Parts: sequence; structure tokens; C-alpha cells
Amino acid sequence: MKNINLMTLVAFLVGFVIAYLYTADGVDVDNAASDHDHNTNENYAANLEVAQKFMQLHEVEDLESQIALLSDDLQHEPPRYGSEMQDKDGFISDIKGYQDEFENMNFNVTYWLPGSDSLGNLNGSVRVYGVWTATHTESQKDVTLRSYHYWDFDENGLILTVGDYFDATGMMMSLQD
Repeated sequence: MKNINLMTLVAFLVGFVIAYLYTADGVDVDNAASDHDHNTNENYAANLEVAQKFMQLHEVEDLESQIALLSDDLQHEPPRYGSEMQDKDGFISDIKGYQDEFENMNFNVTYWLPGSDSLGNLNGSVRVYGVWTATHTESQKDVTLRSYHYWDFDENGLILTVGDYFDATGMMMSLQD
């Protein structure tokens, strides 16, 4: 009986040491505090600035400065029911439409988040949740619209892919008399 217990203890200790060596991955105790650093992407901070600038420019209706932030290969996922991906010209047309139809646009950020690829690896993309408020120019009706937006960037830091999620159809219907 003593041999079985000794063998069990030895097997446990060998297993523990192997598991420790396998998971330690060369990280010592002094580096444990910075272990989260692998969960960042070096491009995120710069891309976040571009996304924030893009939203600020939309609030002040500076379309030309917004266009300067866009890649020529841009693809946009619009929020309208049944819509399909559109190119840069389609996206610019949408932005101009909002700026022509609304005044006093303001985006109240709930939070900015880093984006990830399909495997959960942070890829430098930017996500935001927030609430748009504005006044419809023609009807003078106020709009409050919860939204989610994402931006992916090319190697030059220009917006390559953008998606908008909100109830665009419901918003437009609410403006009708």
C-alpha cells in the first residue's frame, strides 16, 4: 500500500512539473504584471484616433476632411434593411445624405473598443457603441439613435472597411408626419 501511495505522489509531482513547464512559456514572476501586453495591437491607438476624428468631422459636417481618411478600396456595410456592401462612392453619398438631412449632429460615446479577427486576435480595428442625437432639418424633429460602428484600416492607416448598425429605416419613418 505504501508503494502505491509513493508512486501516486511521484506521478502527481512529475505531472505537476510538466504542466508548469508547459504553461510557464518562459514568463517569470517579474513579467507576470505585463503579461497582458500581448492582448494589444500596435496599430490600435493610431486607428482609434482616425475613427474618433472621422466621427468628430461628421458632427461638424466636414465631408472633405472625412473623405481624406478613406481608402480608395473602401467597402461599407450600410444600416438599411436589405442593403448590400457598397464602395467608397456609395459611402460618401450616404455621409452627404445624413449631413444634408440633419443638423446639430452629436455622437455620445458609450465606449470605444479594439476589434479582433475571427479568432479573437486583436487586429488594430476599432469599434464603438454610442448614441447619435440630431435634428431633422426639414421637420425639425429631434432624433435619438443608438448605434454601433466599426472600422478596419489599411497599411496606410486609412479606413478600408466600415460598418454601421442602427435602425436607419425606423429613424426615417419616425420623421414622417
